[in-house]
Amino acid sequence: MLRFSLQQVHVPSLGRYFLPLPKLTNDQLEKLSAHLEARGFNVRLGSKPTKRVALRGTQRIAIDGALGLASSGADLLDAIAPAVPELLAAPRPGAGEVGGDEAASYFSMKGSGASSQLQLFPRMESLRIWTCLRRDGLCGLTPDEGIVLKQVLGRTSGVSSVDCVTDRPRRGSKPLQVGKNVYYQSTIPVAEFLSTLRTIDSGSAKSASYLPRDSVLALPGARLDARLTADELGEWCYLG
Repeated sequence: MLRFSLQQVHVPSLGRYFLPLPKLTNDQLEKLSAHLEARGFNVRLGSKPTKRVALRGTQRIAIDGALGLASSGADLLDAIAPAVPELLAAPRPGAGEVGGDEAASYFSMKGSGASSQLQLFPRMESLRIWTCLRRDGLCGLTPDEGIVLKQVLGRTSGVSSVDCVTDRPRRGSKPLQVGKNVYYQSTIPVAEFLSTLRTIDSGSAKSASYLPRDSVLALPGARLDARLTADELGEWCYLG
């Protein structure tokens, strides 16, 4: 089982700290809110029922329970880390094969046949945060997100390669300048993409691959098996 690993990421070019969390159930979100209130934070509802905003003095913590991410302009560990054991001790709904809403928290499939696209919903590796992570030479893909990619693409038939971003050129690559760093828009075999996929806990690598900035993988002609094996996601996946 893939167990939870508390790893904070400081993204200098954004001036923010990010702390990946399990995908929180309503009960876990309430436990985290109560923990922060006990530490002097004023916790209020965010823009969605699964979001919270915690305020104490000049610190503001944004929490997205469904996504599984907390962010702030200041270090998050002192405020949130002590609550993690209680969050992980909460009863876990469901086990084994899951799908539907659970799979939808990680990805969706758009189109079919020649125009199939896999739209992923990573905590950090998308859009503005993606750009800043690449600029700072960091990675924010969490272990469970890497496992989901391996599960889904490993079961997908009818596709042999994917368009992604690599830190070294391949045949036909196009350079991609992000700050002072140069990456490459590349098309590589699925097996190579999965074996070189960098995650938050793998550190830097001599040859790494990343999701595209929009977190969309084109899979023309693919036949997708969208099941997830929740047990393999371990304590990162508290879905229900």
